[in-house]
Amino acid sequence: MRNYTIVDWFGYNLSPRERMNAIKSAGFTGVMLLWTDQFDSDYKDFPQYAMEAGLYVENAHAPYIDANFLWEDNSVGHEYAKKLITCIEDCGTYEIPTLVIHPTNGKTPLPVSNTGIERLKRIIDRAESLNINIALENMKSPQYLEFIFSKIQSKRLGFCYDSGHHHLYSSDLDLLSLYGDKLMALHLHDNNSKEDMHALPFSGNIDWNKLSEKLKTIDYKGAIAFETRNTGFEHIQSQDEFLRIAIAKAKAL
Repeated sequence: MRNYTIVDWFGYNLSPRERMNAIKSAGFTGVMLLWTDQFDSDYKDFPQYAMEAGLYVENAHAPYIDANFLWEDNSVGHEYAKKLITCIEDCGTYEIPTLVIHPTNGKTPLPVSNTGIERLKRIIDRAESLNINIALENMKSPQYLEFIFSKIQSKRLGFCYDSGHHHLYSSDLDLLSLYGDKLMALHLHDNNSKEDMHALPFSGNIDWNKLSEKLKTIDYKGAIAFETRNTGFEHIQSQDEFLRIAIAKAKAL
C-alpha cells in the first residue's frame, strides 16, 4: 500500500494536535516534522501527537538557518554541527528513521571545504551508530550534493529530492537520474519557476506527468510526500477541505 505524508504545518492556525488529527482525517498515513523550536516549543512531543492520531513519522527536518556555516571554520559552524548531531540523537530517541539536512542555505552559499566534509563525516558516523538515515536536500547549488557524495560513502547517507527547488534552481539537471539510487525522501511541491511557493502539485508549472514517470523509472516505492502549505488556496478557510484537496492530488501522483 502506498503511503501519503505531508509536512505537519500546512498553513492553518491550529495547535499541533489539531494538525495531526486533521492530517489523519483527510486520509494521509504519515507526517514529516520540523525538528526545531522555531515555530513550536513542544516539537519534541510531536511524535507522540502523531502516534495518538494514528500517523507514522516519516522523517524530521533539521534546523537549516545556519547551514552555510557547516563549510566555515568558525564557532557558528562548530555549534551547528553539534546541533545536527543532537538532532540525530533525538531521532534515535523518538524512533524517527530519517533526518533531512540542508547542505547549504540561502542564495549565497559558502564554497565547499574540507572543514565541511570533516564535520559531515562526524555527523554521518553518529547517524551510522544509531541506524539513522541522513537525507541531503537539493538546494540552490546542487553541486554540493555531487561533492559530498564523492567524498563520503555510507549506506546511511542519501538524497531528499525537493521538486520545487529543482524546478526553481536547477531544472537543467536530471537529479533523479543522478541520485535516484540514493533517494530516501521526497519534498513534493509546486511553483511558478520564479518563487519557492511550496504550493500543492498541479498548482504551478512543474510537469508532474514527467516527474511521476521518472519516479516510476527509478522504481521509487516510498511515500508520496508533500512539503506544501496553502499557497494559492488561502481562500479555503477550512483546513479539512484543503487537506482533502491535497490528498486527492497525492493520490493522483
